[in-house]
Amino acid sequence: MKIAVIGAGLTGLRAAMQLKEFANVVIFEKNEVGGLLSSLCNGYFIEKFYHHLFRTDLELLDVIKELKLASKLVWRTVKVGFAHEGKIYSLSSPIEILTYPHLSLLDKLRLAIFTLQSRRLKYEEFDEVAAIAALRERFSERLLENFFMPMLKAKFGENAEKVSYAWLLARVAIRSNRKLRGEEIGYLRHGFHQLIEKLSEGLEIVHSPCIIKRGSRWNVNGTDFDAVVFTAPIPELGDLAAKFGLKEIKYQSSVCALLSLKESISDVYWTNVRDASFGAIIEHTNFMPFEDYGENLVYLASYSTPEGWLFKMGENEIEKLFLSDLQRFGIEDKEVNWIRIFKAKYSSPIYEKGFLKKITPYRVSNGFYIAGMTSKPNYPERSMNGSLRAGREVAEQIKRDFGFENS
Repeated sequence: MKIAVIGAGLTGLRAAMQLKEFANVVIFEKNEVGGLLSSLCNGYFIEKFYHHLFRTDLELLDVIKELKLASKLVWRTVKVGFAHEGKIYSLSSPIEILTYPHLSLLDKLRLAIFTLQSRRLKYEEFDEVAAIAALRERFSERLLENFFMPMLKAKFGENAEKVSYAWLLARVAIRSNRKLRGEEIGYLRHGFHQLIEKLSEGLEIVHSPCIIKRGSRWNVNGTDFDAVVFTAPIPELGDLAAKFGLKEIKYQSSVCALLSLKESISDVYWTNVRDASFGAIIEHTNFMPFEDYGENLVYLASYSTPEGWLFKMGENEIEKLFLSDLQRFGIEDKEVNWIRIFKAKYSSPIYEKGFLKKITPYRVSNGFYIAGMTSKPNYPERSMNGSLRAGREVAEQIKRDFGFENS
């Protein structure tokens, strides 16, 4: 049996790893192996787009253990904060939250209650509810405008009004694993490239764009296959998406700058930023040791859409824009050792209200399967954990369909 896997991201690699003992598997990847988890090599490895994991990422933790990478896994408690008029406030400890001057005590109490309640709610029940409408009913306009709206607009831009309350509830619950000194997150010491390398071992990967045709069997780039597993973004399916009856899914794009600075900006790992061209400052070397890299590494993260003005800008233009906005935090151009700009055209679905109805099934036609960011494990927010689980589950579906489940 021959199976083609389109896309060498986490989902495609996981599916191929699960299927290779039952079939001849070929992976087709037009860009870089690892997808959004690909890394820059600069005497060390660092992800092009920031990544970390949570204690609740059970699938990812199982894969790390299975691939004998558990000794590399480290957990750290990091500071998170909010930027207001160029000043970064850590909101990591109870005292810091209580003394934060730009929210009232009542607003802070309401936020604390909201965070606790979010952990217990069933997200699916709020899929048809718009996040901003739900927040407006629950919180004061001041809290909405000063706290939630900057984050929603930084993440979703003009689509913020359409985002499902289910997404927001899940986001709050996942990111509320707080200790007394901050949020606990995990990382593979020296980089997630180790995970990609382990997943890729023994797999045949062809670096090429794909032309998929339907004959008596599925044909990819002139070769017939018994089954195709498509793990790339849905828009890259082209006309096949309509033929399969898939609903249109809007995507957001990621624009991320990775910088080396002479000095760190603050001691906060993750800072939400309002009214800037980037929505977050992520200081990687406030998380992992400076000694692993020999320089201060910082991400400036922003989101757009494939049609958005930011994504369409050239790298030099984005660099100038980001560096200009970074000056409000006291960082002048002369303090930047180097900067690299990375873009991802389809980095995540936009989780609009009603997104549950758009989730793609694994089998969409005889012998054709779809898995990845639009699969159920990545609802209501995509993650490394969800992508790995989607890869495993689509492989299990194929095994059942072709009679390999008891092999």
